[in-house]
Amino acid sequence: MRARSVADRSFSVFTWAMLGLLTAYISLIVIALFLRVNADSYGDTLLSGRALSTIRLSVICATIASVLALLFAVPIAYQLARKNFPGKNLIDTILDIPIILSPVALGTALLVILSSDAGRHFQDNLVSFTFATRGIILVQFSIVVALAIRSLKAVFEQIDRRYEEVAYFLGCNRWQTFLRISLPMARSGIIASFILAWARAVGEFGATITVAGAVSGKTETIPSAIYLGLAEVDIQETLVYVLLLVFVAISVLLGVRLLTAKRSV
Repeated sequence: MRARSVADRSFSVFTWAMLGLLTAYISLIVIALFLRVNADSYGDTLLSGRALSTIRLSVICATIASVLALLFAVPIAYQLARKNFPGKNLIDTILDIPIILSPVALGTALLVILSSDAGRHFQDNLVSFTFATRGIILVQFSIVVALAIRSLKAVFEQIDRRYEEVAYFLGCNRWQTFLRISLPMARSGIIASFILAWARAVGEFGATITVAGAVSGKTETIPSAIYLGLAEVDIQETLVYVLLLVFVAISVLLGVRLLTAKRSV
């Protein structure tokens, strides 16, 4: 028993040490960023016309892309969570490709498609995506829809099927059951998935710059502004944008954790 007690204490010390080291390491990175930026740089950067345009574009594109992603993700995640069908594992794997694939690789694939004969015909006669705001939305949607499906699938899997079976027994059809039972019970998870998708869209860079470029005032998002700031060796402005993304990340993670805690109560 004594040997077991010593082993338990050593394991506890080990896990606490790992937790403390990694927390300190990440905290040090954030603190170093804050200390490196001059106080005047925040106002000079964030209140400039270029920054306001960049932030506005990032927010609008990320919001549209996230809404579109949820329109697809909610019914798809529900189907994957509730039904077994031939080829499900293959389809599930295909839907995960945007999560695993490098953003630059995904952006390159989209650019190749858009640059093909069919792609150019589509853009010339219907909607243009390359080096345009719509290209940002397309890229962000392509990346975050897979993330939304994964998170919502887990949400629907946690909902007891007996509630839906009772609704069927009482005469509700599948649409009524989905809208009146499944969606309300998944509300917190849907909101959390939207927030995560939105934050991921705001931080997307590799695929965005590949398809839409980084034209100041036109297709310049916050990550693109960081890239251009480094290219121009404007360290202060660059760090302000980095801290803005850090603030978004912290706010989103805290918000999701609060929603998740509320759902589990």
